[in-house]
Amino acid sequence: MALFVVFQTTFFLTLLSLRTYQSEVLAERLPLTPVSLKVSTNSIRQSLHLQWTVHNLPYHQELKIVFQIQISRIKTSNVVWVGNYSTTVKWNQVLHWSWESELPLECATHFVRIKSVIDDASFPEPNFWSNWSSWEEVSVQDSLGQSILFVFPKDKLVEEGSNVTICYVSRNIQNNVSCYLEGKQIHGEQLDPHVTAFNLNSVPFIRNRGTNIYCEASQGNVSKGIEGIVLFVSKVLEEPKDFSCETQDFKTLHCTWDPGTDTALGWSKQPSQSYTLFESFSGEKKLCTHKNWCNWQITQDSQETYNFTLIAENYLRKRSVNILFNLTHRVYLMNPFSVNFENVNATNAIMTWKVHSMRNNFTYLCQIELHGEGKMMQYDVSVNVNGEYFLSELEPATEYMARVRCADASHFWKWTEWSGQNFTTLEAAPSEAPDVWRSVNSEPGNHTVTLFWKPLSKLHANGKILFYNVVVENLDKPSRSELRSIPAPANSTKLILDRCSYQICVTANNSVGTSPASIIVISADPENNAFRPGVRYDFRIYGLSTKRIACLLEKKTGYSQELAPSDNPHVLVDMLTSHSFTLSWKDYSTESQPGFIQGYHVYLKSKARQCHPRFQKAVLSDGSECCRYTIDNPEEKALIVDNLKPESFYEFFVTPFTSAGEGPNATFTKVTTPDEHSSMLIRILLPMVFCVLLIMIVCYLKSQWIKETCYPDIPDPYKSSILSLIKFKENPHLTIMNVSDCIPDAIEVVSKPEGTKIQLLGTRKSLTETELTKPNYLYLLPTEKTHSGPGPCICFENFTYNQAASDAGSCGHVPVPPKAPPSMLGLMTSPENVLKALEKNYMNSLGEVPAGETSLNYVSQLASPMSGDKDSLPTNPVEPPHCSEYKMQMAVPLRLALPPPTENSSLSSITLLDPGEHYR
Repeated sequence: MALFVVFQTTFFLTLLSLRTYQSEVLAERLPLTPVSLKVSTNSIRQSLHLQWTVHNLPYHQELKIVFQIQISRIKTSNVVWVGNYSTTVKWNQVLHWSWESELPLECATHFVRIKSVIDDASFPEPNFWSNWSSWEEVSVQDSLGQSILFVFPKDKLVEEGSNVTICYVSRNIQNNVSCYLEGKQIHGEQLDPHVTAFNLNSVPFIRNRGTNIYCEASQGNVSKGIEGIVLFVSKVLEEPKDFSCETQDFKTLHCTWDPGTDTALGWSKQPSQSYTLFESFSGEKKLCTHKNWCNWQITQDSQETYNFTLIAENYLRKRSVNILFNLTHRVYLMNPFSVNFENVNATNAIMTWKVHSMRNNFTYLCQIELHGEGKMMQYDVSVNVNGEYFLSELEPATEYMARVRCADASHFWKWTEWSGQNFTTLEAAPSEAPDVWRSVNSEPGNHTVTLFWKPLSKLHANGKILFYNVVVENLDKPSRSELRSIPAPANSTKLILDRCSYQICVTANNSVGTSPASIIVISADPENNAFRPGVRYDFRIYGLSTKRIACLLEKKTGYSQELAPSDNPHVLVDMLTSHSFTLSWKDYSTESQPGFIQGYHVYLKSKARQCHPRFQKAVLSDGSECCRYTIDNPEEKALIVDNLKPESFYEFFVTPFTSAGEGPNATFTKVTTPDEHSSMLIRILLPMVFCVLLIMIVCYLKSQWIKETCYPDIPDPYKSSILSLIKFKENPHLTIMNVSDCIPDAIEVVSKPEGTKIQLLGTRKSLTETELTKPNYLYLLPTEKTHSGPGPCICFENFTYNQAASDAGSCGHVPVPPKAPPSMLGLMTSPENVLKALEKNYMNSLGEVPAGETSLNYVSQLASPMSGDKDSLPTNPVEPPHCSEYKMQMAVPLRLALPPPTENSSLSSITLLDPGEHYR
């Protein structure tokens, strides 16, 4: 055991010593200095390529190291660039890094050195930079050759707008070197006696074959040599524009875009930019072979949403654009086809077309354009497979061009291309009469009449005019007429007529029918009877060309002689106030008068005999004086007469005038201005009257509701609804409610007129057994033997009467005790027994009453006694217990006295009505 402990202790001490030694060794090796630094050049890219290693790294261990790189130019102290490069370094790994110089490498010597620091999480303690490596010199000038002049860089590719540095190297410092950019001299900065650099800012694009730069070395006027380069300036690569994708068959997506400027350069320095299509959901990529479109095959995996990225790339940069869309929203239909026209007539046609089938229940929105006669009409229609549209209101004999295009009606994306066809409507009969005029030459015994007509326009001809019919009718001898057919395109004919009056009708005819006729009349004496005074004539003046084609020059309207107006206008008085009124004659026609209406005269009379402003004094044909106002505009047919006095009397009349004079004299119309305050009263009273009428109408319409709400009718016992429940056994002609017709809930018979007690029929319990604590609904009241009262009375329920019954003036209240001896009271428990008792006893009592005195009186439960009652009823009755909300009544034969109340008796309140009196 002791040996094991010694061995264990020795092992741990050895391990600890080894770990301490390793840490010391590693600490001595850190930080690690880069070694084996080598620098090479790339003249095409004008870059330095560095490679180095890091020795003494732990075997199979990776460390994150930061390297700081320093680059100097011409001399080591002239540092032009310092930067860090971070990477993970493995054991025995060779590291690489590149740096691009803005100054051509041939123009100056460059120096490079490097140092490092560990930046790894496994070394939490502070780390320090290593020592710099030795400077590594890079010089390219030694390998240039023996030429006296060099210009750099060679064939450099840059983007338009970039900054570029060029330089020349002259072997002989005695030479004078001048440099030129596209023939224009440029000036630079001398780096050393042999090298001069030129900074070109924002170089432009001149041509795709490059920009020429050259330098010339000379001594005095002697040229020693010329050297030049081509600087290739590329257009800036643009982001693709209008990128979109669509499908026509749900099998292929067709993507298009605007590529913008082509960045290709000559001498194969740079080809056109390339385009790549990448779809992110599927992860697929496709290199497009065309610069502005690319097709993408739709898979059958039911993918409907696509996310495309279009990448444009050239040697200098990349650009990209993205779109996200649903496939069903990007449907670009194929063009409609088989466009035809059916049932074409003069004014209508049916247009039909077909569309390519897409999916089931696919709806197309189609748009139709119809062009013809310089007009365009547009229609929209929804179709499924075959389209059809009815074209109406077309012009006859007209050529039309109709075309159609379609789109997805559910998710509109874009229209298809137009598909169209021409068609021509059929002819129709001419719609307008030809314009006709004539020339008359009088000769002895006859007239030579030359007729002219203007060919109908295409709009009115409705087809090709084949001939003109000229019908000559003798007005003096109506039975004589002559028809002549003049073939088109003739537009005149000559007629030889005698000295009679003739009517000539001219019509135009096509293959369908005849136009309306133009009619002119030739008078027997055309020189004297051609025109009449006061008749309005419309003239159309045509010019006749050398080809005998008529052309409308002017339209004229006139009179051979104007006359005075034949009638005056009907004048309306409007807007009458206390100080003005308005005269208007809007319906007066000026064209039906025997002359041109030049204006109107408004005459006004008043008691003041003074003319208002704008009016002038005038004397009428009868010698009376008045005031006149002249309206010079014939279209002005209204006048406001103002500055009037309230409650004044005025007279007026309006007459038109022509160049021949005024219209006929007419009676003056009278008008009286109202009171100055009457209009205000009218404005107040009219609304009040209107409101009163409205209230009356509402009250009338709601009279039944008001009557029922404010003062309802008291029910008529003769019309009680309970009568409908009674089966009349006797006297069906009675209209009042008999006791025998009622089936009461409870009844008590006390006595008969003879003084005998009424036996209870069908009594199941005696009154003592029931121990009445509440008043029963209906009772018959008894009389004492000594009392000679007339007959019984009967109490029953009344659901309508209330306290108002006590106001009748004759009422009494008879108290009845809540309990009565069994000898005096009996409860009728069976409605049938009650009915029998009533029929037997009460009807017998009625039989003893004289005729005319057999009606019943009602006794109200809530009636109260009045002082001075003839029956001397108690004034302080005992009020009955409230056992029910219903009202109780009693029917009492007329002229029967009530029995006197006893000490142990109780009665609900009783109301006595005089004969023939009842409440409603």
